[in-house]
Amino acid sequence: MKSIEQQVSFINNKFKNITLNKHFHEEYSFSLIYKGEHIYENEKDKFNLGLGTLQVVNPYELHSTKNSSWSYLNVMIDRELINDISKDLTQNNLVKNILFNPIITDIKAVKLFNLIFNLISNKNYNNIDIETYIIQFIEYILKYHTNDKIPSIANITCSKNTINKAIEFINDYDKKVEISLSDIALEVGITKYHLIKEFKKHIGITPNQYIQIKKVNLSKDLIKKNIPLSHVAFESGFTDQSYMIKVFKRYYGYTPSKLNSL
Repeated sequence: MKSIEQQVSFINNKFKNITLNKHFHEEYSFSLIYKGEHIYENEKDKFNLGLGTLQVVNPYELHSTKNSSWSYLNVMIDRELINDISKDLTQNNLVKNILFNPIITDIKAVKLFNLIFNLISNKNYNNIDIETYIIQFIEYILKYHTNDKIPSIANITCSKNTINKAIEFINDYDKKVEISLSDIALEVGITKYHLIKEFKKHIGITPNQYIQIKKVNLSKDLIKKNIPLSHVAFESGFTDQSYMIKVFKRYYGYTPSKLNSL
């Protein structure tokens, strides 16, 4: 099975007076335009796309560009990943190769896209980070930005005991080994999407937020022992020291370096 890193790619790109002949991608391509104008044509329509537009190119969809100058943030996601998420969300194995609308402008979709891009471009993410936001993004555009007649999102619930079992599994996990949503979902017998939904319903935060808080709390205990921050980050399960500092400040309101002086 491919890792998230193998299934998702990104680029912050700028074009000036460029023409691109008809071509297609094998992945889903999502591009948020933040400057200029993209004169774009797909198999059905022609568009003049400007600031704040989220452009979607579905797999194998022929498209071209004519004399355009524009800057955009792009995320490309493998068909297999989106197919898996769609099947998971709808609980229908026949749902695949969804055709999303080519143009998305609503604020929530753009915000969710930006969360994904910021995570992967800063390289301060783990698999749960990116899986969580991609699932939320795909859920939203499945509901509001496809003309396909697909089954509705499945409404699957679970008990607080199931979520408590998930928490026990997280608590017992080796801090320096990256846990995934799949690991947790498999342990408690629900899908990754419904794990996120039910975890937040019962606990008030997502599984990823719970894990981050546990890591921050562990790092706080280690910092009090005057352990170097680089060692603290490793022992707490963070990808690097700078990311640990960022997450620490998010939850405590101050940086780790100030801890012993408070």
